[in-house]
Amino acid sequence: MIRLSGAGEAVKGGAPGDLYIKIHVKTHRVFHKEGNDLVMNLDVKLSDALLGAKIDIQTLDGLSSLKIPEGVNTGDILQIKNKGVPTQNRGRGDILVNIRVTLPKKLSKSAYEAIQKLKEEGL
Repeated sequence: MIRLSGAGEAVKGGAPGDLYIKIHVKTHRVFHKEGNDLVMNLDVKLSDALLGAKIDIQTLDGLSSLKIPEGVNTGDILQIKNKGVPTQNRGRGDILVNIRVTLPKKLSKSAYEAIQKLKEEGL
């Protein structure tokens, strides 16, 4: 709630009152705010989690490329520096990307066989 002293309506023959402004911030569909940082979840395919990848991430300023390192796991946090919330005197916060590795619901025969071989090798 913001209060502006003396900025409200005046009663007849009296001084102006105070103006109160109530602000409601809508929830964003991708980001939530933690201080000056923006936090988001990112679903990553199993193959990208194992082998690494580059993925374009939508930021407040447009697309930014995010490098997914080999062997990333669910719960790992990756950072895109200086793309978060602008601050008055310190630049910007970061975007923190929470990784969620997704597993396929169905496998093709060749994918199943490839994973069987990996299992036999102890992976």
